[in-house]
Amino acid sequence: MINQLKVEGYKFLCSIFLWLAMLFMVSVGIYNGIKWDITAHISDIMIPFSQALADMSFVFMPALFTAWFIGSNFSTRTIQHEITSGSSRFFVIISRAIPVIISGIILHAAFIFATVISLGLRIGFDTFVLTSERVFWVVTVILQMVALESFFIFLGFLCCNLYVGLISSVIVAFTLVNVFRNIFRDARWYQVSFLHFWENDSYPDLITCATVAIVSIIIFIILSYVVFRKREI
Repeated sequence: MINQLKVEGYKFLCSIFLWLAMLFMVSVGIYNGIKWDITAHISDIMIPFSQALADMSFVFMPALFTAWFIGSNFSTRTIQHEITSGSSRFFVIISRAIPVIISGIILHAAFIFATVISLGLRIGFDTFVLTSERVFWVVTVILQMVALESFFIFLGFLCCNLYVGLISSVIVAFTLVNVFRNIFRDARWYQVSFLHFWENDSYPDLITCATVAIVSIIIFIILSYVVFRKREI
């Protein structure tokens, strides 16, 4: 397990895809900060921070990275070799899940920080205050991001193919952001699910969202193991 994590961690850090995705997220974050400064003249930096934290517009990027990271291991037969050498299928999933979950958090954080810094350099950081409620809000969104990544991990092990996984991830990410958000925007089940990053620091709602996210993570990891265990490799 430790050796698998080391190998996948090295591949994760050396991935050109990851650094290109990081560059993209930083670029759109900087643009987002400049846009706020010019068009809205925002003086409270917590407003763009809050909107960037809950923004799901770019979830396709971690979805694509997850599909590529998992799918490429099937196309190069790396996973097949690990299984034939006696590696547990559960550890195969975990060793891929940890890097892609970290990537999802990092990419979203890069977008948020780029937004805040690019705007803060113009209007200052005096209003940037993380209260205990806001910290819990950030933690809740991280849990929702992990749940979303767990879903894409499940999709990757369900497809077990690089190109099928990439296409499926693009379609699913587009559906979650552009279709579900427009149709189910006011539905309570959608608002508290990992398909929608919570948009304020309302404590009771954050507890509900965090609970739903944790349960979703467990469910998708179990489902990933079930479908992968039955897959002929």
